[in-house]
Amino acid sequence: MDELLRLLALIERELAADDARAELGGRPPDDERFVWAPMGDRWRVVVTYDAPPADRPAKQARLEAMLAPFSHSDRLIEAPAVHLDRQSIELDEELDRLAERTGAVAALVFDERSPVVWGSSAPRAEGWDVEMMELVRTMVDDAEAAGIEPGRWLADDPPSTEELAAAGVDATLGQRWAHRFGRLADLAPSWERADWDIALQVATAVGVARDACTGGHAPERFADHGESWGVFARGFAQIYLLALVFDGKYSELHAEGPLVRALPHIETLVLALPPIEPPPRSAKVLDFRRR
Repeated sequence: MDELLRLLALIERELAADDARAELGGRPPDDERFVWAPMGDRWRVVVTYDAPPADRPAKQARLEAMLAPFSHSDRLIEAPAVHLDRQSIELDEELDRLAERTGAVAALVFDERSPVVWGSSAPRAEGWDVEMMELVRTMVDDAEAAGIEPGRWLADDPPSTEELAAAGVDATLGQRWAHRFGRLADLAPSWERADWDIALQVATAVGVARDACTGGHAPERFADHGESWGVFARGFAQIYLLALVFDGKYSELHAEGPLVRALPHIETLVLALPPIEPPPRSAKVLDFRRR
């Protein structure tokens, strides 16, 4: 029951819902304010809103994706995905509270060695890891230099080669960009413009913070900001970074106090997580396949 409640809390947060519940038996809801999907052969999860959501199909797809690990199971909780286990959900919730206390757009934990995002308050999609963030960071720098808004194209329609050509992008590079933007958008079809804007800020901040790692160790303290992003991070357990991502400039004083107070508990949660073996990727191939 405890695992089920944590799963429902995660779904409610990820879908920005007013409530989420699990149902056994009876008729499924028939109301435009409700979004539901089956969980296994007998249960269903119902997500409710005070008013019919404008992006109902996207929320439906997101809910179905989150419940996919249960599709062939009669057991209520039998999720192989790490982000649904008890420790990981508790970590995400603690990061969510830290982000709220500091006014950050996101709080997350990663390390300087692997592509794994160990915990995050921001929306996550399968395949959205640190390696993907590094690729996006490079694309964002190039796109913004060409006057292109990557957040808009990821949330709406990927740019066509004609649009890229009109922006002065070389035809060969334009074809590559159009393909990559399309594949990125497929990673998180339910993400809206605000989700992608945060994801792009996080990608930039994570890349800058990881660049500060030297000699196989995370920095004890790191702070930096750009025009549209800011990052404050503290290292722990030698390789991990607890990072706060902000929307531009921020107060280090107001960021550091809550982070330092939350760090011991977050460190305990991170070290209790099961190990994850990331799939192999070629450094020369841009691989956008789902995990």
